[in-house]
Amino acid sequence: MATKQAQEVIVEVKDTAMMSVADMEADAGGGFEDTTKDSYAIPFLQILQQKSPAIDTDNPKHKKIPGAVTGGIINTVTEEVFQPADGLVVFPCHTMTTYVEWIPRKNNGGLVAVHDLATGQKLMATTQRVEEEGKIFDRLPNGNDLVDTRNHYVIAVRADGSTFPAVINMSITQTKKSKKWVSAMGDMKEKRADGTLWTPPMWSRAYRLRTEVESKGSNTWRGWSISPERATDGFPVRPSAEIYAAAKAFRDAVRAGKVKAQEPREQGADDDVAF
Repeated sequence: MATKQAQEVIVEVKDTAMMSVADMEADAGGGFEDTTKDSYAIPFLQILQQKSPAIDTDNPKHKKIPGAVTGGIINTVTEEVFQPADGLVVFPCHTMTTYVEWIPRKNNGGLVAVHDLATGQKLMATTQRVEEEGKIFDRLPNGNDLVDTRNHYVIAVRADGSTFPAVINMSITQTKKSKKWVSAMGDMKEKRADGTLWTPPMWSRAYRLRTEVESKGSNTWRGWSISPERATDGFPVRPSAEIYAAAKAFRDAVRAGKVKAQEPREQGADDDVAF
């Protein structure tokens, strides 16, 4: 029993019927009225590399994450790992190009700023291409590096059917894959009754993300492998009504500036340390 000194509040739960989900709909969104984009952490989906802290535990500062293996895909907020053989099914919702400014790693590295497309293109025109340790960088006059980054906003689907929104960054060696993916989606057409063609939204079909080994010279890393997800009958996997609505709402929130993803942790995560 609570004492007056502790002033503990105890809610007595009686053995009564539980509220149904339908009854709760009248209070949809309750409790979230004063939240903003800064109240949420939209996770990144990143590839675990051989030197990722989640795997490389030789350094005592590194934290081993259960299930973490080279080539796995990690949710950077929940630290959930999706195994290489299975990958992860996603419905793309929106694509946005940003330019990420980094302090060079030789100067201890670190994120400086994420620039929008217009600002980034102006800054890129001022850069000079330099090569260091076998890698190419676009170096700004202030000494920082500028990285062209393609951001793919997706609704990810777990094996049990549950979903979550996420962001995938593709830069450096993965930029070509991003362009190829966007081009393939843009080439998809559906035919109207009158025979004219129209382009369905990105989230009209699913894709499976896996990883694959890539190399250049003596360097090897894991990169993205993207393929259309198909049902047993060979046809593309379409979204359910719930996923379709969630994907569209996510796209709208991104375009309205209501979504804030976690800041990227590492420069060049596709061929170095990812997480």
